[in-house]
Amino acid sequence: MATVAHVTSEGTTRISGALDEQLDDDADPATGYGAVLDDDWSGSVERFDHPVDDSMVFRSGEDGAPATMLLLHGVGNSGAIYGPIMSTLAEHGPVVAPTLSPELLMASGGGRTETMTPLVEWLAAVAPPPWRLVGHSMGGVLTGLILRSHPEMVRGAVLLNSPLPGVIDRIREGDSLDRTGRALLFLKLLSRVTAFGRPRLPGILRGPELLIVRNALRGFVIDPGQLDNDVIARAVLRSRTTDGDDFLRLAKEMPEWESEAFDELPVRLILGRDDPLVPMEDLPAVQESYPAADIVVLGRCAHFAHLEQPQETVDEIVGFFAGLD
Repeated sequence: MATVAHVTSEGTTRISGALDEQLDDDADPATGYGAVLDDDWSGSVERFDHPVDDSMVFRSGEDGAPATMLLLHGVGNSGAIYGPIMSTLAEHGPVVAPTLSPELLMASGGGRTETMTPLVEWLAAVAPPPWRLVGHSMGGVLTGLILRSHPEMVRGAVLLNSPLPGVIDRIREGDSLDRTGRALLFLKLLSRVTAFGRPRLPGILRGPELLIVRNALRGFVIDPGQLDNDVIARAVLRSRTTDGDDFLRLAKEMPEWESEAFDELPVRLILGRDDPLVPMEDLPAVQESYPAADIVVLGRCAHFAHLEQPQETVDEIVGFFAGLD
């Protein structure tokens, strides 16, 4: 299993040393990294059309108490990216993962509440609030904005590999060639390529296509070769959308609301120690944005905690929300 470090605000000045001591790579990768939690996960996830715009929505579990867990995806993905952990999360209540569109947000004009209201209303059409929110990457940025604009709609939130706030500043300020800058450049390239859509390839080319996708993940995950074929094919490949570049432009234009300190509701941040988009040196700034948050750092993990360390990620999500009930 992955090594986990809980970093509190008291440890801010000792983050680097503490993490080097607490997080190691000695654990057997076969017991945790890329593990499949439910062999029938793809058959346990229901897909339906959103009643407003016919976009894809993914759901697992029965409706009812406790509050619905609402999963928000990142740039260039759809709700399908959560597929491998949805049935396991659904053992603790209904889970819904919609496919977001940048058109739901205004890039400029209006205040924070006015900007976020169309998205909140769109989400409420598939999952009645109050929500238990989980946001991955850019979905975590949106989760933070929902917390600040509509806290009455949320029970608590988990931000998963969420690039706050330093990387958003980097997107606004321009390109750089350090590790995080290179990852952002590659993310922009992927977003522009996928903006043209993904051609439907014949089945005989499935193997080469999976190989290409694995290579594209390199740098965003620790070991793409260890991810299960079905996870690559049904979660990563099928989740690619054509509006990633629009989301990046939106992040660049949106006011800096996400960096304002927030401590009104319970929040947990789950980060990967080796995430190029959320470097560990950004932790002090993250703690300034969420001074009361519980921060969890996973060892042997980069930018996709729910695919790389699924059991640890599920345990941290479920344990956090269980503490709120």
